[in-house]
Amino acid sequence: MDSKLVKLYNWRVVLVTAGVFVAFYLLILYPWMMRWGATDAELTMPLPGDGIVQVVGTQSTRAVTIHAPADEVWKWVLQIGQERAGFYSNDWLENLTLADIHNVNAIRPEWQSRRPGEVVLGAGGNLYGQKSNWHIEAYENGKSLYLWGSITVLPVNSQTSRLLLRTRTAPASWPFEIISKLSYDWMHFVMERGLLLGIKERAEGSLNANPIPQILSSIGWIGATLGIAYVLFARRRGWWWGLIPITYAALIIAFTADAWSAMAGFLWWGIIAAGFLSFGDNWWKGLVLAIGTVVLIFVVAPQPQIAFGILFLIITLAIVFIKMNAIRSRSGLYSFFNLSA
Repeated sequence: MDSKLVKLYNWRVVLVTAGVFVAFYLLILYPWMMRWGATDAELTMPLPGDGIVQVVGTQSTRAVTIHAPADEVWKWVLQIGQERAGFYSNDWLENLTLADIHNVNAIRPEWQSRRPGEVVLGAGGNLYGQKSNWHIEAYENGKSLYLWGSITVLPVNSQTSRLLLRTRTAPASWPFEIISKLSYDWMHFVMERGLLLGIKERAEGSLNANPIPQILSSIGWIGATLGIAYVLFARRRGWWWGLIPITYAALIIAFTADAWSAMAGFLWWGIIAAGFLSFGDNWWKGLVLAIGTVVLIFVVAPQPQIAFGILFLIITLAIVFIKMNAIRSRSGLYSFFNLSA
């Protein structure tokens, strides 16, 4: 392994970098996530269902402005659920758990009614069936639906509305609080922000308004998948490592028929396997840094799938450029020595 790379993998560098990241996350990113998009007034505003969790340990209130009438936004809220329109969020992530969730981009008349106590599925398909669900614990028609939290639509004027999502959790012991902050809370934020922005794009009619980032992202995802497959299977020794991501991707296809989620699953385990094949035991250190980078992208990027795809595209192009330059350099040296002879 290159000496500079070994130095980068020094445990001191890894631990200091991880410590700085955790401090940045807890002190800056976490408070921002817990009130993403919400005004000071909305943080303390009573919302339907607030009393369901009577003793509150943590509370998040997230919001977005939608340039559409409140009654139009409400139609999208009514369709939430695995058995209906999905969650308008990162379904490619949801399907990594084989949840069989598929976002719908149209209003369906048969989904325009709900009632208190009704069951709403969080996951489904052959794996979950109807085991993963919420009951509608509070309901105000045209305004609020309480599932894991209060999803509330508030009119601003005849053409503008605010969509709020408040989640409350009961207190937990401090070890579980820390674990939750470093794991569950940021993942929950990514999905809730995706839901808010997904409804906003659909209600405003701006979904896929600019296809260029999506096209570039798709090229990046496909290129990265082919690249990792080559690293895993283009060698005689260690090719069996590739069976792990292949098996996971096949399960995702079998349970959800989601090709993009299958690529994400293949890349997740494929990059881990390729790292061990290329760097051996030192990959544990690189993996710590890689996970920190992945978390940062998920939290900061409003559309993580596009962000990762473009990052994959940049990395793929950089590798191709380096390889081509190396080939040209060798060809140049060969020509030089031939001419000298």
